[in-house]
Amino acid sequence: MANIQTQFVQFDDRIRLKRFDENQLLRDKRDIILDKLRDKFSALRKEGKDIPKFDPFNQGSYQMGTGIQPADGDYDIDVGLRFQCSKSKYPNPVDLKILVADALKGHTELGTDVRRSCVTVYYKLNGEQAYHVDLAVYTYDDPNSATPRLFLAKGFRDADAQNRWWEESDPMGLSAWVEQRFSTSEEELQFLRVIRALKRWKTEKFKTDGNNAPSGIGLTVAAGQWFVPRVTRDALAKTTTFNDLEAMQAFVLALVGKFQQVGVKPDGSPLYRLNVPVPVAPREDIFKKMSDGQMTTFRERLIQLRDLLARVVKEPDPVEACKMMQKDFCSEFPVPDKSDTGQRMSRAISSGGISA
Repeated sequence: MANIQTQFVQFDDRIRLKRFDENQLLRDKRDIILDKLRDKFSALRKEGKDIPKFDPFNQGSYQMGTGIQPADGDYDIDVGLRFQCSKSKYPNPVDLKILVADALKGHTELGTDVRRSCVTVYYKLNGEQAYHVDLAVYTYDDPNSATPRLFLAKGFRDADAQNRWWEESDPMGLSAWVEQRFSTSEEELQFLRVIRALKRWKTEKFKTDGNNAPSGIGLTVAAGQWFVPRVTRDALAKTTTFNDLEAMQAFVLALVGKFQQVGVKPDGSPLYRLNVPVPVAPREDIFKKMSDGQMTTFRERLIQLRDLLARVVKEPDPVEACKMMQKDFCSEFPVPDKSDTGQRMSRAISSGGISA
């Protein structure tokens, strides 16, 4: 087996997005929006309007460290707004989202949009949309409770009563669950590298049908349940060795094995589903929005990846192994020069799984 760990790390460096605390531009854009909301709501309160205060928090891939550079250049920034009130104050959850959207009216040239799960603020750069900020709007069942539960406002601007609701959610609990899956920072770093690589794989393999792709958070939660690190430590030499290729291969094998047949297509071929419960509220299948057909396609492409990784593992030449990886992970996966690879066959890293 060729040792391509260096190339895995280089690939991750190319695709990884910095977290909020590492990215000044993202922090600036977030803070400008939050300041504008605070100023607008403060002015409305002076006019006698009863506007609850809010506490912001970071959520999504930036917070978890699983974000990657977008292939289309449209960066997605996720921010949660916890309004200090009971959801009973807003029987129609869309009303609170409209309050947020209207407060930001005219903030950018591209404007805002009330979407099902958030309010989106669009920005452009050099005349084209460059990134957007998703503001998820939350309230509590009882903000004065010792154990308050958080609820997310769902529904489009003009949604009728059947298509708008408050959904219990625990975004901070989900982030904490992901961060606490592994006992050492080395294991967590490998977990994050593999997730980011698989998200780039998803982008590549669902280019023509992106709306049918599994969500990035779905891959993250699935990995949180079934990913097993491949890290070896030599106490005598005081070294730690990673094998991201083996770790990814083992996870993809596990993922394929979790699919269950749920029916058949009109042509008689089987349909499959993968059930991945969210470990915190709302505790539903994170892939519930995908159809059986979409899930079956997801499984088929995972099987293709499984087979590719099996061939890569058997390939003794690092140059050829990396060229094979480029087929599914894009040209950003680096290929070493022949002169830099030394011996074609490197010692395979032997390590047992370390449980989460």
